[in-house]
Amino acid sequence: IRACSSQPCHNGGTCVEGVNQYRCICPPGRTGNRCQHQPQAAAPEGSVAGDAAFSRAPRCAQVEQEQHCSCEAGFHLSRTSGSDNVCQDVNECEIYGQEGRPRLCMHACVNTPGSYRCTCPSGYRILADGKSCEDVDECVGPQPTCPQGTTCINTGGSFQCVNPECPEGSGNVSYVKTSPFQCERSPCPMDSRPCRHLPKTISFHYLSLPSNLKTPITLFRMATASVPGHPGPNSLRFGIVGGNSRGHFVMQRSDRQTGELILTQTLEGPQTLEVDVDMSEYLERSFQANHVSKVTIFVSRYDF
Repeated sequence: IRACSSQPCHNGGTCVEGVNQYRCICPPGRTGNRCQHQPQAAAPEGSVAGDAAFSRAPRCAQVEQEQHCSCEAGFHLSRTSGSDNVCQDVNECEIYGQEGRPRLCMHACVNTPGSYRCTCPSGYRILADGKSCEDVDECVGPQPTCPQGTTCINTGGSFQCVNPECPEGSGNVSYVKTSPFQCERSPCPMDSRPCRHLPKTISFHYLSLPSNLKTPITLFRMATASVPGHPGPNSLRFGIVGGNSRGHFVMQRSDRQTGELILTQTLEGPQTLEVDVDMSEYLERSFQANHVSKVTIFVSRYDF
């Protein structure tokens, strides 16, 4: 006698013949060895309450008068308020979100029935590994991102349109923009000592950093360039001369010709910092020229 001939599976369940036994494959939302129960289990955290996709019927078989049930990957067997088993979704995001566990995702984990997926914040794209996030460079698109006359600077998850201005002249001192990111002082009158001590060049630099970058780390270098046929300076002095850095940086010499701007304190974004560094040139202890670099640092909200 065929075990399935009596149609033992209820509520649309499919009967599968075995050796002196049968098993019922139940439709979503039905459990029990004959699909006779509709579980009322709470939906797992991170799922939509009442979403049947997060609870499924187990695969059960009668073996030597005992019922053995199992679940597909991503689900675990649990008992409902009755006596029947149901396969509940394993919330990987919750399990691996606990302290000390490895991170499943670089940014956010979304639980799905039987699995999970990773998402990235606005301005980032998911990489091929399905876990890591990469910043989208809005400045390289086919259409101009910024208005004419400004330059696009890519930042973590966004961008900035910049157009740095030269300082206004006063008296016989004036500055001319020689490139989008550099101003040069016009030649000084021979007898104007105050003019000669003003910056000969002012350059503008933009950096994008993630939050919580490990410190100390060198962010920017400043060096002198000698002109062929002209004796270069034999002494340089570097320093921090302005900005809103609040003690996050130090400027120190790395070799005879170069100074380095070093981040010494961890930064947490989003925030924008400005730090002005200068380099003074001396020849035989006689002051020759001063150069200023204005560094703007965009710190992202995220640590990637």
